[in-house]
Amino acid sequence: MTIDNCQLFCGGAMVNIINSEIEQYLRSLMPERPAFMMEMERYAAENHVSIIPPEAARFLTFLVHVSQAEEVLEIGTAIAYSTIWLAWAVTPRDGHVTTIEINDRRARTALKNIREAGLEDRITLIKGHAVDIVPQLRDNYDFIFIDAAKGQYSWFFEELYPRLQPGGLLVSDNVLAGGTVPVPEETLRHRQKTAVRRLREYLAMIMSHPNLETALIPIGDGIAVSVKK
Repeated sequence: MTIDNCQLFCGGAMVNIINSEIEQYLRSLMPERPAFMMEMERYAAENHVSIIPPEAARFLTFLVHVSQAEEVLEIGTAIAYSTIWLAWAVTPRDGHVTTIEINDRRARTALKNIREAGLEDRITLIKGHAVDIVPQLRDNYDFIFIDAAKGQYSWFFEELYPRLQPGGLLVSDNVLAGGTVPVPEETLRHRQKTAVRRLREYLAMIMSHPNLETALIPIGDGIAVSVKK
């Protein structure tokens, strides 16, 4: 089931990780987004494509600006909604975003959206399975955003940590999985248990890692922000 608007069917009820009134209030404070971004949000809702909420995307750009990141890697493009936000954030420093998407249809839609945003020179989209592509990457990155298969976050960390510059940020999305991560395992459906268990292990690892400083932010569907010492 696709997670949309930070919700997941769990134990017979829809769960919001933050109060919906607070969510809407935060969203109302944001500057108006370009019409094509609003159209992307509508498309995602109608086609059950999980994208980062606007207020969480705004937080991403804040992190990029504060860290002064220039080289960004994104795992999980979808329709390039978060990709475009990241590219806007690196543009003042002549930065670049490399993003990976496994789904051919979504990759085609992402390329269309990137062209409409006029960001072809700021974004490189690699089509394929990130598990195959990541080991081939040779560049180092100032900012890595993981928004892919939740059960593979630990694997991605092991592969990407050496490619993260000292002082760089590792940002992991959806780490609260619609509010399911903190709840007792016996209340979860069978198909959810493995993913939740792996997310818990991942969070425990990055929170206790000796060379990371990590904070868990309850915005969107839960964002973990790790700084490499």
